[in-house]
Amino acid sequence: MSKGKADSPEAQPDPEAEAREKVERLEREKDDLLRDIAASTTNDLRAKIGYVLNHYPAARDSDVALAHLVWETFYPEYIEDGQVQLEDMYRLPRQGTMSRTRAKIQNEYGLFQPSAEVAGYRKGLREDTEKEVVADKPGPPVLSVHADESGKNQRFMVVGSVWVVDVGREWRVVDALREWKRDAGVTGEFKFADLTKDKLPLAIAFVKKAMEHSELLGFKACVLDTQKVKGMAKEEVLYGLYYELAMSGMDHEITAGRVVLPRWLYLVKDADDGTDALRLPELQRRLTERCREYFKDQVQVDSIITATSDSSLLLQLADLFSGSVGRMYNKVGEAMNQKDEFANFFQKLAGFEFVGNAESDGESVYLRRLM
Repeated sequence: MSKGKADSPEAQPDPEAEAREKVERLEREKDDLLRDIAASTTNDLRAKIGYVLNHYPAARDSDVALAHLVWETFYPEYIEDGQVQLEDMYRLPRQGTMSRTRAKIQNEYGLFQPSAEVAGYRKGLREDTEKEVVADKPGPPVLSVHADESGKNQRFMVVGSVWVVDVGREWRVVDALREWKRDAGVTGEFKFADLTKDKLPLAIAFVKKAMEHSELLGFKACVLDTQKVKGMAKEEVLYGLYYELAMSGMDHEITAGRVVLPRWLYLVKDADDGTDALRLPELQRRLTERCREYFKDQVQVDSIITATSDSSLLLQLADLFSGSVGRMYNKVGEAMNQKDEFANFFQKLAGFEFVGNAESDGESVYLRRLM
């Protein structure tokens, strides 16, 4: 007698397999969200909410603050003098939808956790208590840094970066660059090491497009003569250079009057699977402690994450800048080519020669040589 369909092994649910599948699905969704945030990609509501939760810690505690920040950041055309007209409310994402998305990001992905106090109230199903209302103000603004290195195996090591002083408008810059690439027919990523004669005018136009937002963007780099460093491993020197970039760069932003305190600092580093897992937590601890001491509790380190340059246009800008600085320092007896032309273009944009003073400062470019 043949077995019926209900008796077939294929018809029986496998709880363990279903649980594994759910965990794998959530992990994929989590990775996709983090990739979007690092690249400032905000194509859907989940990405917009993740972007706000990442950059504004107060939004992690308050659904009111979350809604206000999502509206102000991504829908400013519907806000006038801090208010939304009644007829425009239907054009905005609803607070209930945003609250559910926030809960999934925090509870299922395990990202951007609320404070312990607010988490306790939420566990007790009391999200609308007075304790949550306390956190309705957005908190200090966030300054984001997107950094990459050059010359890792050469005499002069460089860490170059793009600084964005208003993270609330960062996504608009990225959208403008993405649209320009699409209109120009550029499909690959920009990398200094891969510059050819054909790519040169496109790379120059890419940087010029970014500089249309110079009120938001700035380039900063730290350079180190590795021959003058003794007794330190190469990776230790490199991550020390990232530390110096963050500290001196923040100091420069304050001195130049581009930012006022308090601020959160958010750093995106071009990914290096070999060393980031070990070195980045130590870098974050060191920066957190030093920023608290040096800037008198007025600068806090939000997070340090990694991203791949193929998914981040701001990391591609950082690569082009660090490569240009490294080219000026490390070139020895080579014939002129398109990389020199591009480095010269960036030098003219800076308004000073990259090789020279220990510290140089242009309108949108800052460079510090440590040794």
